[in-house]
Amino acid sequence: MKTMQLNLTEDEALVLFELLSRFSEDSILGIEDQAEMRALWNLQAVLEQALTEPFLQNYETLLAAARDRLRDDGKGTSAELEQEKGLLAVWLEPDQIRFLANEWRKIPKEASETVQTQWGEVAFRSMTA
Repeated sequence: MKTMQLNLTEDEALVLFELLSRFSEDSILGIEDQAEMRALWNLQAVLEQALTEPFLQNYETLLAAARDRLRDDGKGTSAELEQEKGLLAVWLEPDQIRFLANEWRKIPKEASETVQTQWGEVAFRSMTA
């Protein structure tokens, strides 16, 4: 796989690091400060200058192939994959996802396996949507 180098300011790198760290901790990608949005816009501008693929006619095919190469084997989701399984893609606000994740963690250990499994599936799907 080819590599590329991107140039960021120290401020952009620090702000993006915090954004990605929060995402790694709670699986919720939410903007907490306008500086995070600015850093993402700046990163997009850098990528627009570095990439030619988004401007090619077969961009969707190239994107799908790149996602396949980056996805962990047998893992990952998209609205299309969910529909193929007969499931719906549910769009929730970050606060709603946090609520589900918190409530899932409160399930008593003595709850039935069915209840634990159902809550686990709802929490997992919410956090990965």
